Amino acid sequence: MILKRNSRKAFTIVEILMVVGIIAILAAISSPLLLQHQKRAVASEAVANLALIRQGLRDYYINGNTYFDIGAATGYIENDFPNSVSGGVPTPANAGVDVDIGVTQYFSNHAYSIDSTNPSSARFTNPPVVDFLITVNGADSVACTSGVTDDCAINAARVASYDLEMDNSGRIFVSYDNGTNWKAY
Repeated sequence: MILKRNSRKAFTIVEILMVVGIIAILAAISSPLLLQHQKRAVASEAVANLALIRQGLRDYYINGNTYFDIGAATGYIENDFPNSVSGGVPTPANAGVDVDIGVTQYFSNHAYSIDSTNPSSARFTNPPVVDFLITVNGADSVACTSGVTDDCAINAARVASYDLEMDNSGRIFVSYDNGTNWKAY
């Protein structure tokens, strides 16, 4: 008796549906993780600058025995260290921490502010804020346009809902929804 070999090489509909189902399950599981990692990657630009600003404040403290404030509206983080500080206010008023972040991808100089006079935060409770609070508000980030080509961010609109905070201890908290929900970075 001679057996004929089946020469047809194809997948059955059941096999195809199983593969499509497995791929759909994997996509459903990995999509939220991918989106969270993308948000964290965008925020990492601000975190790197927070560390530079923190170090600048520490360097000034070594020489001047005080910290100082920088308002978000002024965005003077890129200017030279102040000559003196009184009550958290630097002299000259446009002094900074000598961190020129220039043209960035997401967070411009104007997104950063420092409060050393009365730093408080609902996120830094136990222990409370140490020495100063550096805040990044993505909504304050200045977008690069044809008229603005310095101290701006190329994709500033993408981080309009991002907020970050760091104190002298190095703890970082981040919110991706305009400060509604915070978590440790």
